[in-house]
Amino acid sequence: MAGLVLSAELSPVFARFLDQRSPVEVSRLGGAELPELWAGLVEEVGAAGLLVEDEHGGQGATLTELAAAVAETSRCGWSGPLVAASGVAVTLLRRIDPADATGLRRALAEEGRVVVPALHEDGAGAALDAAAALDGDGATLAVSGRKTFVDSGTHADAFLVTAVRAEGAVEVVLVDAAAPGVRVTAMEAVDPGRGLAVLDLDGARATTVSSGPQVSAAVRDAWLVGAVLTAVDALAAADRAFRLARDYAVDRHQFGRPVASFQSIKHKLVDMYAELETATSAVLAAVAAAAEESDDWRFAASAAKARAGDAAMFVLREAVQVHGGIGFTWEHEISHHFRRVTATRALYGTPTAHRALVAAERGF
Repeated sequence: MAGLVLSAELSPVFARFLDQRSPVEVSRLGGAELPELWAGLVEEVGAAGLLVEDEHGGQGATLTELAAAVAETSRCGWSGPLVAASGVAVTLLRRIDPADATGLRRALAEEGRVVVPALHEDGAGAALDAAAALDGDGATLAVSGRKTFVDSGTHADAFLVTAVRAEGAVEVVLVDAAAPGVRVTAMEAVDPGRGLAVLDLDGARATTVSSGPQVSAAVRDAWLVGAVLTAVDALAAADRAFRLARDYAVDRHQFGRPVASFQSIKHKLVDMYAELETATSAVLAAVAAAAEESDDWRFAASAAKARAGDAAMFVLREAVQVHGGIGFTWEHEISHHFRRVTATRALYGTPTAHRALVAAERGF
């Protein structure tokens, strides 16, 4: 293990597990289906239930520990429902179902059940306004609509769907992925392992998880946790790419000397390092603030997502250039991290969207 470390105790544990079970050469072969390693994260290291409370079968940890796991999966290029299910869904459920009356948090922590939120209905995966229509009452609830950019949607066996009743009340309902009227379509994404999906609902049977004025705020908080975790994901991939580029520049010789001695390469590496350092500061601050649920954690989350998204993209572009022609090839590891960063940069709000939130928070 090298590079970004978020937990001195757990980061080495996750690193060893992933290095042994899913190095990049294995991870990059994953497609849209739920990866086999998910069972190991549930049963062997307990990563899936890190945010689930002890009394509900989980580890009772904080966002810091989950972020450590996310960073190591990113470094190894592994894609699965750790952010969507273990981070975003659990955060949402803790706010709208604190007693775990649905049993969903326990099922995730103990059995690895993959329940992910389906929040967006716009073409950019940015708006959180619920528009899916919810009809019926009690056990006869039916939901119709389309949800887009569902993170780990192809991995899921159930969805937490935001929907609106005719009278305007917003609810979060549970929809089984195998229920009649449910169609999950994998999106043609730059990172196929992410499991991004479009969820079409046509009178699908639903069960109310929560309703009332607290739902919208809970959805927003869960989305911001997703922003923090994807910022960690992007930063870890960029850190790995920087180290690959640095080592390649030292090892690669031209005209009898390492290319790392060329001024143009030196400048690239220094600029990459500077971008990583500023992004790391922002991300570590956001993870700590979110773990403690401090008053400014939402501001810190948006600031980190904006900074990490831009920095990671810069680092990956430069890393490809440092590698020269081989950096553009599918066969080289760097291309896998490039695709990953491109995807995570857009999920749970682009840097532009989060800069707008930061500006609004400061009254601009």
